[in-house]
Amino acid sequence: MLAKRKTSSDDGEATPTVPEWVTTLARRQFTDNDGEAIGVWFIASKRVENSDLVTQQNRLYLPTDSVAANLVGLLSLEERAMASLVGDTGQPSKRSRTEAEEDEMRKKQKTAGRAHGGLSVRVYARCGFVFYLWLTRWDGSGGTVIKGEELKLFRSFSALKKGDKIDVWAFRRGGELCFAIGRR
Repeated sequence: MLAKRKTSSDDGEATPTVPEWVTTLARRQFTDNDGEAIGVWFIASKRVENSDLVTQQNRLYLPTDSVAANLVGLLSLEERAMASLVGDTGQPSKRSRTEAEEDEMRKKQKTAGRAHGGLSVRVYARCGFVFYLWLTRWDGSGGTVIKGEELKLFRSFSALKKGDKIDVWAFRRGGELCFAIGRR
Protein backbone atom coordinates (compact mmCIF):
# COMPACT_ATOMS: atom_id res chain seq x y z
CA MET A 1 0.00 0.00 0.00
CA LEU A 2 1.42 3.37 -0.95
CA ALA A 3 1.14 6.31 1.36
CA LYS A 4 -0.66 9.40 0.21
CA ARG A 5 0.38 12.98 0.78
CA LYS A 6 -2.21 15.68 0.81
CA THR A 7 -0.05 18.43 -0.69
CA SER A 8 -0.05 20.08 -4.07
CA SER A 9 3.67 20.77 -4.22
CA ASP A 10 6.33 18.25 -5.13
CA ASP A 11 8.95 18.81 -2.44
CA GLY A 12 11.27 16.17 -3.83
CA GLU A 13 10.91 13.96 -0.73
CA ALA A 14 9.95 10.35 -1.22
CA THR A 15 6.81 9.36 0.59
CA PRO A 16 7.47 6.24 2.66
CA THR A 17 5.64 3.05 1.88
CA VAL A 18 2.99 2.26 4.46
CA PRO A 19 4.34 -0.38 6.86
CA GLU A 20 2.42 -3.65 7.06
CA TRP A 21 1.49 -3.05 10.73
CA VAL A 22 -0.20 0.27 9.80
CA THR A 23 -2.07 -1.31 6.87
CA THR A 24 -3.26 -4.19 9.06
CA LEU A 25 -4.31 -1.85 11.85
CA ALA A 26 -6.23 0.46 9.47
CA ARG A 27 -7.96 -2.51 7.79
CA ARG A 28 -9.12 -3.87 11.16
CA GLN A 29 -11.16 -0.69 11.58
CA PHE A 30 -13.13 -1.52 8.41
CA THR A 31 -14.39 -5.07 8.92
CA ASP A 32 -16.62 -5.13 5.81
CA ASN A 33 -14.13 -4.03 3.16
CA ASP A 34 -10.98 -6.12 3.45
CA GLY A 35 -10.31 -5.92 -0.27
CA GLU A 36 -11.02 -2.19 -0.59
CA ALA A 37 -8.22 0.36 -0.60
CA ILE A 38 -7.98 2.37 2.59
CA GLY A 39 -6.50 5.86 2.59
CA VAL A 40 -3.47 6.07 4.84
CA TRP A 41 -1.41 9.25 4.95
CA PHE A 42 2.15 9.75 6.13
CA ILE A 43 2.28 12.64 8.61
CA ALA A 44 5.73 12.76 10.20
CA SER A 45 8.89 11.05 11.29
CA LYS A 46 10.49 12.19 14.49
CA ARG A 47 12.90 11.24 17.22
CA VAL A 48 11.38 10.89 20.69
CA GLU A 49 12.74 13.63 22.96
CA ASN A 50 12.79 13.86 26.77
CA SER A 51 9.96 16.39 26.62
CA ASP A 52 7.76 13.79 24.88
CA LEU A 53 8.24 11.46 27.85
CA VAL A 54 7.74 13.86 30.77
CA THR A 55 4.45 12.92 32.42
CA GLN A 56 3.96 16.44 33.75
CA GLN A 57 3.86 17.84 30.20
CA ASN A 58 1.68 14.95 29.04
CA ARG A 59 2.02 15.58 25.32
CA LEU A 60 3.67 14.23 22.17
CA TYR A 61 5.05 17.01 19.99
CA LEU A 62 4.54 16.79 16.19
CA PRO A 63 7.11 18.50 13.93
CA THR A 64 5.70 21.85 12.76
CA ASP A 65 6.87 21.50 9.16
CA SER A 66 5.28 18.05 8.85
CA VAL A 67 2.00 19.28 10.33
CA ALA A 68 1.85 22.11 7.78
CA ALA A 69 2.85 19.89 4.84
CA ASN A 70 1.02 16.64 5.62
CA LEU A 71 -1.69 17.04 8.26
CA VAL A 72 -3.48 20.36 7.82
CA GLY A 73 -4.68 19.41 4.31
CA LEU A 74 -6.42 16.31 5.71
CA LEU A 75 -8.55 18.32 8.10
CA SER A 76 -11.86 20.01 7.39
CA LEU A 77 -12.18 23.69 8.30
CA GLU A 78 -14.15 22.71 11.40
CA GLU A 79 -11.46 20.22 12.47
CA ARG A 80 -8.72 22.82 11.89
CA ALA A 81 -10.58 25.28 14.10
CA MET A 82 -11.06 22.67 16.85
CA ALA A 83 -7.33 21.84 16.77
CA SER A 84 -6.36 25.56 16.63
CA LEU A 85 -4.69 24.94 13.26
CA VAL A 86 -6.35 27.85 11.46
CA GLY A 87 -4.02 30.34 9.82
CA ASP A 88 -0.24 30.06 9.71
CA THR A 89 0.60 26.78 11.46
CA GLY A 90 4.26 27.74 11.65
CA GLN A 91 3.59 30.68 13.98
CA PRO A 92 2.23 30.76 17.53
CA SER A 93 -1.49 31.40 17.64
CA LYS A 94 -2.63 34.62 19.27
CA ARG A 95 -5.46 34.48 21.78
CA SER A 96 -7.04 37.77 22.52
CA ARG A 97 -8.02 38.52 26.11
CA THR A 98 -9.76 41.54 27.49
CA GLU A 99 -7.90 43.75 29.97
CA ALA A 100 -10.07 42.38 32.76
CA GLU A 101 -9.09 38.81 31.81
CA GLU A 102 -5.40 39.78 31.74
CA ASP A 103 -5.69 41.37 35.21
CA GLU A 104 -7.46 38.28 36.53
CA MET A 105 -4.71 36.04 35.07
CA ARG A 106 -1.99 38.09 36.79
CA LYS A 107 -3.76 37.96 40.16
CA LYS A 108 -4.39 34.20 40.12
CA GLN A 109 -1.80 31.71 41.23
CA LYS A 110 -1.44 29.14 38.49
CA THR A 111 -2.39 25.78 39.96
CA ALA A 112 -2.72 23.73 36.79
CA GLY A 113 -2.19 24.13 33.06
CA ARG A 114 -4.91 25.66 30.93
CA ALA A 115 -7.35 23.21 29.37
CA HIS A 116 -6.39 23.49 25.71
CA GLY A 117 -9.23 21.37 24.35
CA GLY A 118 -8.61 20.33 20.78
CA LEU A 119 -9.79 17.88 18.16
CA SER A 120 -10.71 14.47 19.54
CA VAL A 121 -8.60 11.77 17.82
CA ARG A 122 -7.97 8.06 18.19
CA VAL A 123 -4.33 7.11 18.50
CA TYR A 124 -3.34 3.50 17.85
CA ALA A 125 -0.13 2.02 19.21
CA ARG A 126 1.75 -0.51 17.13
CA CYS A 127 0.36 -3.27 19.38
CA GLY A 128 -3.16 -2.34 18.22
CA PHE A 129 -4.51 -0.71 21.38
CA VAL A 130 -6.48 2.50 20.89
CA PHE A 131 -6.19 5.64 23.01
CA TYR A 132 -8.59 8.58 22.97
CA LEU A 133 -6.58 11.79 22.87
CA TRP A 134 -6.63 15.38 21.59
CA LEU A 135 -4.85 17.13 18.72
CA THR A 136 -4.18 20.82 19.40
CA ARG A 137 -1.76 23.66 18.85
CA TRP A 138 -0.31 25.39 21.89
CA ASP A 139 -0.68 29.15 22.07
CA GLY A 140 2.78 30.12 23.25
CA SER A 141 5.04 27.95 21.11
CA GLY A 142 2.72 27.31 18.18
CA GLY A 143 3.69 23.63 18.43
CA THR A 144 1.15 20.98 17.48
CA VAL A 145 0.76 18.22 20.03
CA ILE A 146 -1.21 15.09 20.78
CA LYS A 147 -2.23 15.17 24.43
CA GLY A 148 -4.63 13.75 26.96
CA GLU A 149 -4.91 11.58 30.04
CA GLU A 150 -4.53 8.34 28.07
CA LEU A 151 -1.17 9.46 26.66
CA LYS A 152 0.53 7.92 29.70
CA LEU A 153 -0.99 4.57 28.77
CA PHE A 154 0.02 5.05 25.12
CA ARG A 155 3.63 5.66 26.16
CA SER A 156 3.57 2.55 28.37
CA PHE A 157 2.12 0.25 25.72
CA SER A 158 4.43 1.70 23.06
CA ALA A 159 7.50 1.43 25.34
CA LEU A 160 8.85 4.69 23.88
CA LYS A 161 12.31 5.77 24.96
CA LYS A 162 14.36 8.88 24.33
CA GLY A 163 16.00 8.66 20.91
CA ASP A 164 13.48 6.22 19.39
CA LYS A 165 12.63 7.04 15.77
CA ILE A 166 8.87 6.96 15.30
CA ASP A 167 6.53 7.48 12.37
CA VAL A 168 3.08 9.06 12.54
CA TRP A 169 0.45 7.89 10.05
CA ALA A 170 -3.17 9.01 9.69
CA PHE A 171 -6.35 7.40 8.41
CA ARG A 172 -10.08 7.94 8.82
CA ARG A 173 -12.46 5.63 10.65
CA GLY A 174 -16.04 6.58 9.84
CA GLY A 175 -14.94 10.17 9.26
CA GLU A 176 -13.00 10.35 12.54
CA LEU A 177 -9.28 11.17 12.35
CA CYS A 178 -7.04 8.38 13.61
CA PHE A 179 -3.30 8.17 14.05
CA ALA A 180 -1.07 5.11 14.03
CA ILE A 181 2.18 5.86 15.87
CA GLY A 182 5.05 3.45 16.31
CA ARG A 183 8.75 2.83 16.00
CA ARG A 184 10.19 2.42 12.54
